[in-house]
Amino acid sequence: MANPQPENGFVKLANEIWNEIIRRDFSKRQKDIILFIWRLSYGCGKKTALVPLLKDFELCGVGYQNIRKEIDHLSNCKVVSWDQNRNVFSVNKDYDQWQISPVKGWDEKKFKDLISKNLDEKKINSSQNKKIEKRVLHGDLLFASQNKKWLLLKIRSHSFLKREARLPSNPCGCRKKGVSKDIIKNNIKNISCCLGKSDSEIGQAFTTQNESNSESQDAVPAGDVDSNREANELDYRKQVADRYLARRGKGLEITAKDELILDELIADAVPIHIALAGIDKAFNTFKPKHKKDEIKSLSYCEGIIYALHTEAIEQSEKMKDTKASEAPDNEPPDNIPTEEDVQRMLAEMRSKRGGD
Repeated sequence: MANPQPENGFVKLANEIWNEIIRRDFSKRQKDIILFIWRLSYGCGKKTALVPLLKDFELCGVGYQNIRKEIDHLSNCKVVSWDQNRNVFSVNKDYDQWQISPVKGWDEKKFKDLISKNLDEKKINSSQNKKIEKRVLHGDLLFASQNKKWLLLKIRSHSFLKREARLPSNPCGCRKKGVSKDIIKNNIKNISCCLGKSDSEIGQAFTTQNESNSESQDAVPAGDVDSNREANELDYRKQVADRYLARRGKGLEITAKDELILDELIADAVPIHIALAGIDKAFNTFKPKHKKDEIKSLSYCEGIIYALHTEAIEQSEKMKDTKASEAPDNEPPDNIPTEEDVQRMLAEMRSKRGGD
């Protein structure tokens, strides 16, 4: 099932621009071209879109025989800018320059009223959610939380509570036999053991469970198929990608080539703190040769990351060798004479000499 999230990339556009796209009488082809350019420009963290061949516009459903005609029209109407030498396109944000007439049914007042109603509904829903959370905190609802998502179970029958309270106690977070991993993956926890306990006991139990399930920052997804593997890998990718984009200072998402490098780092079990330190070191030591010189790919940081990783492995091996060398090679034999034995032997030798 598809589950798109904005943290995986999005097209950042002002609502004001969207209002104009709705208001103007664009044809379907023209809207497809505009959306295509936006995805390749703002969707990639740039202001312009590079489309090497006009035939590439067929990807958005515009036939090859109509592409030049539609782009020329949008360009003449001051909607799209087209650098024909490089085939670079961009959408003009100054919509006052657009020479496209409004649609016949446009009514600005009605449109603003619809926006106002939807904003009011959002406020109402937000207020209701806050009330539910308060009821949860006061013990009216039993809850389980993971990744800041609420699972709410309302208990309506007092007899049901009594029957459940007679069950053998079972600390929160423990797994009973027969609990499948699918239930764990869907964030559904067995909380029947909490029935009959106080609010403080329930909260303490869930805190203990969350602490035991948390992963360390240096965790790298292992090759097995446990329930945490996907979450760990996503967290590793997000932290490394965010650090790289933050140090670069532009762009909203990494490229497909950078994704392959992340795959290699995860496969080679490079700890996340080394990956982040390698990115910082790459940007700190980078010296641009001219104003256009910059780090354009995560591959520039790859060599430094692996160098730090190799150095960490070598240091770890040296420490092991040092400890091994400091340890005694052979244990002392059990038959080493003590000081008392030596004194006794000397006394016997003196007595023999005296007798002679």
